[in-house]
Amino acid sequence: MADSLTQPINRPSVLWPLCLLVGVVVYFGFPFAGGERLDLWFQSFFWQGQAWVLPHDTLWGDALAYKGPKTLIIVFAVYLIFIAALPRFSPSWLNRRRALYLLASMALVPIISTQLRAISYMATPLELKMYGGAYDHLLLFQAKPEGYPCHAFPAGHASGGFALISLYWAWADRSYRRMGLAIGLFFGLLMGLYQIARGEHFLSHTLTTALIAWLVSVGLARLIEPTRAA
Repeated sequence: MADSLTQPINRPSVLWPLCLLVGVVVYFGFPFAGGERLDLWFQSFFWQGQAWVLPHDTLWGDALAYKGPKTLIIVFAVYLIFIAALPRFSPSWLNRRRALYLLASMALVPIISTQLRAISYMATPLELKMYGGAYDHLLLFQAKPEGYPCHAFPAGHASGGFALISLYWAWADRSYRRMGLAIGLFFGLLMGLYQIARGEHFLSHTLTTALIAWLVSVGLARLIEPTRAA
């Protein structure tokens, strides 16, 4: 993402996120590439042999890393809709163009992530035999038997958090950009690691979502130019 600092503000490069996304998909998608070992190694920190480090449904986990962050993101989206509809009420740090850019990013990243899950045919860790489930661990580009699960890759829950990295491209001021990037990474990692720790996703699922968010955010920044005068 640092590459964008050297680019014209409204013309961030799509090369880095695109290349990294392709590389991650290949690395984790084929058995010969070695990504499967990294996925399983990282997952081992959260699997206790009989259960996951985080119980699947806990009130505190749900509040801190599931419904809580989703609620905050929804509230922020509603505020952006208000500013986009009634720009005369916008504060000095936000205008209609920025609001529309952020809204587009926050909508497209989850939509793209969930739609890709419908065609990727990947199982969650808790559905796999090695973790007490019923299915073999098959990678993205391996043939799947009929009825194999299809709701894990890329990660859906974390997409809402990672979509907030679009805050980085919404302002020209570097302090605002860095703050926005920190917010997006915080929410994305919080929501992504929570799902990993309870067996809902692998590292590769969450990493792919982060790269999709990066690619969508810079693509929309080039199209909408959020730092341009409203």
